[in-house]
Amino acid sequence: MRPLKKRKAMIKKRSIFFNGVIIAATGFLCLYLYKYLAPQHRNVLTEQILDALGLTVILFGQYLRISARGYKLEKHFEKAVLITDGPYALTRNPMYLASFLIGLGLMILLLKWWILPIYIVFFLAWYWSQIHNEQELLKKKFGQEYAYYCKTTPCFFPRLKTLISFKARKYIPLKITWIKKEWNTILVWSVVAFVAEGYQDINFYSFGDFVREFILLLLIIFFFTAFAVMFRVDKDS
Repeated sequence: MRPLKKRKAMIKKRSIFFNGVIIAATGFLCLYLYKYLAPQHRNVLTEQILDALGLTVILFGQYLRISARGYKLEKHFEKAVLITDGPYALTRNPMYLASFLIGLGLMILLLKWWILPIYIVFFLAWYWSQIHNEQELLKKKFGQEYAYYCKTTPCFFPRLKTLISFKARKYIPLKITWIKKEWNTILVWSVVAFVAEGYQDINFYSFGDFVREFILLLLIIFFFTAFAVMFRVDKDS
């Protein structure tokens, strides 16, 4: 294995291991401190609005993650190229942005508002070094092509003008086969979100409020899934 490929593989394995440790530790810490971190006795309407917002952010993050991962694997299967279109025309790091959105949605859904800036700071502090290391590897591999890509495409958050002219099939294409690779991620956040939210609603509100909110969240998932199916790029194949 060439030095560049070997270094890239080592960075990837290290990041996967440490990310797993950090996520597990954070999960146990949140469970231990749940009664201090979770909102209590919030207005029911406010609770439902924030829960709907949080779930929508999670779903969009998961959609982006599926699209970015599937698009990259398909392009790399063809040949080793620098991917600059699809999700990678929105941002140079759509997978990291997707993970950020999934975590942000969970924060909105389950925890108090003051957790959000703490989450953002810790997320960027943890992932920024990984983004920088990967960027250096791509600079060495693609040279001027990558330098031009950096000038035309933001590192993390998409540009406002791109979002204004946003087209789903252009920026976040989706194929049903890509979803299979993300079932584990979808299952984990779904179980965490619904169990924690259900526990919170039943304890702090009423069972009726829990049922109404559960139906609302299921409707959001249904409409989001319908949107994803409508705009998938393999629907005619």
